[in-house]
Amino acid sequence: MEIVVAKHMGFCGGVKRAVEMARGTAEAADGRVFTWGPLIHNPQVVQRLERAGVHVADTLDDLHGDAFVVSAYGVEHAVLDAAKARGMRVVDATCPVVIRAHSLAFKLVEEGYQLVVVGDHGHPEMVTLKEVLQDKVTIVHDRAEAAQVKLRGRVAVMSQTTQSQENFRQIVGDLSLRTKELKVVNTLCPAITVRQEEAEKMVEAVDALVVVGGHHSANTTRLWEIGRAHTVPTYHIEVADELKAEWFAGVRQVGVMSGASTPDWIIAEVIQRLDAFGAADPVQVDS
Repeated sequence: MEIVVAKHMGFCGGVKRAVEMARGTAEAADGRVFTWGPLIHNPQVVQRLERAGVHVADTLDDLHGDAFVVSAYGVEHAVLDAAKARGMRVVDATCPVVIRAHSLAFKLVEEGYQLVVVGDHGHPEMVTLKEVLQDKVTIVHDRAEAAQVKLRGRVAVMSQTTQSQENFRQIVGDLSLRTKELKVVNTLCPAITVRQEEAEKMVEAVDALVVVGGHHSANTTRLWEIGRAHTVPTYHIEVADELKAEWFAGVRQVGVMSGASTPDWIIAEVIQRLDAFGAADPVQVDS
């Protein structure tokens, strides 16, 4: 069995920046350091950060210490205000791509557009946007939800940065048929879309696909969805121990991809485990 490794693997720039900022804050802190929920959507990295002194706050009562690190996806103003009120130093590790997307959303609303955002309900990036814009923004997850939105006047549509290109394209197409003026703003993260494009190519060349990343990672789930849509046996795992030898019986080529929050050390362990199943030396696919 040959292992075909995607070209774009491991941390994206925004995740790498957030992890480095959090670790550096903990090293320099005079007291405890907290994030609101996980810094990134990878439990193993969050556990390592916990051991390095970056703690996860689940309630406002947990917020006390020297510094508060804003996650890569941003944070609600209510949480940020609570940290400041308790004298915590704020370190903003929000991904620049997310900051840009939110800034564009605010501008569109100021310009009078009815704003529709394609995203996942409950995702931190969408929660923070909804907190600020409230009823001035409508978040839709799929075409069915988009079809229920009552459109009026000038409409603008954008997306969560980790959304599926195909889902965004389809919803944009649907909305364009229902309004006279539609402004489309592409806020998809390039580091995410390039992996989706690579997945579309990889599924045509392999017999099975392993997608490595947090089970709650939106961008990792998108890669898994692409594999499933092409009816290629696709397995979304967080760690190597989840792999099962029987998945690869009769498989000649297995593709390996990762989400943007997956560290290199987990990817290496997955490849080592596949190698133990009798795989040949891994090769990198050309994107």
